[in-house]
Amino acid sequence: MSDALIFDSVSFSFNGERVVDSASFSIAKGEIVCLLGPSGCGKTTCLRLAAGMEKPEEGTISLGGEVVSTSAHVAPPETRHIGFLFQEFALFPHLSILENVCFGLNEFPSQEQKARAVELLREVGLSGVADKFPDSLSGGEQQRAALARALAPSPRLVLMDEPFSNLDPQLRDRMRDLTLRLLKQVGAAGLVVTHDAADALRMADRIAVQSAGKILQMDKPEMVYRQPKQAEVATMFGTVNFFETEGGIYGARPRDIALSGDADDFSFTGEIIQRRPIGDGWLCVIEGENGEGHEAQISGEEAPTEGTHKFFVPRARLMLFKEQDKGVSYGN
Repeated sequence: MSDALIFDSVSFSFNGERVVDSASFSIAKGEIVCLLGPSGCGKTTCLRLAAGMEKPEEGTISLGGEVVSTSAHVAPPETRHIGFLFQEFALFPHLSILENVCFGLNEFPSQEQKARAVELLREVGLSGVADKFPDSLSGGEQQRAALARALAPSPRLVLMDEPFSNLDPQLRDRMRDLTLRLLKQVGAAGLVVTHDAADALRMADRIAVQSAGKILQMDKPEMVYRQPKQAEVATMFGTVNFFETEGGIYGARPRDIALSGDADDFSFTGEIIQRRPIGDGWLCVIEGENGEGHEAQISGEEAPTEGTHKFFVPRARLMLFKEQDKGVSYGN
């Protein structure tokens, strides 16, 4: 069974700068992959390359086992049988919501077009606005309409560029869940480009972390989060505390630091110099023995006392980094 999408050593430059650098990854049929990275890392360019909007300088791109992009030839977007979902929604303002969803179904008879569109609008909860126009809908409703339109032609791959960034936090959660459910329901693979770790962790079967055009690590979400290969990968998912020891450079997330632990836990001594409530716990700023700063999320209703404490991190929660990460100071 061929993969839905394969990047094989793909490179691309813009204005003389290498923005995608020998990127290799694949997406299996029905799999959701998130390209996660900061602005300017090349992830949107990867999406444009997958769509056929850009030509690679090197490498090949395949869809469903067929090579569609090389440095010599690029199959146009309309021949690739892919869907698109962008943060701008990109609905046609002069068409009704029903007509928008029907737009990519020209190869089907009109009655079949309408039936397919009506069913998808029901799935996304927009049956009551089929005859309305985009400017009369809320942002969340427009996003759901755009999702229905992307899925209407039953694409083998859906490309999504920061699809939830314009939505408020509660609506984002609902849209992520709805998008994931419908993609799995229709069996479409998905490539989601995002700078938001929450999007990646919540949606992806696998996450590919990208920086300066390179894919740094690709694995299941829990592996990328708990066992990052580089400090830069670790900090894509939030603040990391770094500890330089004789055994190497260790990292620990604030939520993994506690005021009590076992004898075989990693431990360090520091002074709580600041604390503030964060719902079910306390965010503490700690000054280490060597003057380094750390953050800890200490659980409990009672505020931890300021002053010197011994802190513990379970060995299973420690991240070990290579010597070249020594002295790095990444963070959010």
